[in-house]
Amino acid sequence: TLAKFADVDRFVNLSTRSLHRLPPHVQQKFIRLKGRDKLPELLQLLKERPSSGGAVLIFCNTASTVNWLGYILDDHKIKHLRLQGQMSAAARAGIFASFQKGDVSVLVCTDLASRGLDTSSVQLVVNYDFPDTLQDYLHRAGRVGRVGSKAPGAVVSFVTHRWDVDLVRKIETAARKRTGLPGMDSIRKPLPKGG
Repeated sequence: TLAKFADVDRFVNLSTRSLHRLPPHVQQKFIRLKGRDKLPELLQLLKERPSSGGAVLIFCNTASTVNWLGYILDDHKIKHLRLQGQMSAAARAGIFASFQKGDVSVLVCTDLASRGLDTSSVQLVVNYDFPDTLQDYLHRAGRVGRVGSKAPGAVVSFVTHRWDVDLVRKIETAARKRTGLPGMDSIRKPLPKGG
């Protein structure tokens, strides 16, 4: 029976390591710009996107940014949905279901959508606000290029702050070397010993 536990632990280690890696088939693009240039860049990205380009997730770090960006997209007649934690659970469930059905192809959201949103239609993730941690980046990037997707997809990240550059370097190094993101191993909980 000890051999069984060793095999299970080896499988858990292998699969956990792959969960902490950036998907190699998903393009990672970083755009360094000033904060005031983020909105024009996003609008350009959305307008250049072909109508058959699949769904888009736009991640913001706060609910207030989600709401503000939503008003701007309304002004530009870009059909979208908003999802953030200050909404009721029922409202979030309805928005989530509508997005998954493909009723609307653009979702402006907080990290609430970075876990559990399982759809193969997302082909572009835009980090309008750069995430605070590598773990958040990995979860956001994991929404694109999923099993069943028609295209590998891409992650475009707007980098505006000096403190984001260190995370970008770690992400770029991990993507280039096809290794796990640094510090992600501590997330995995070890199996109990002794069986």
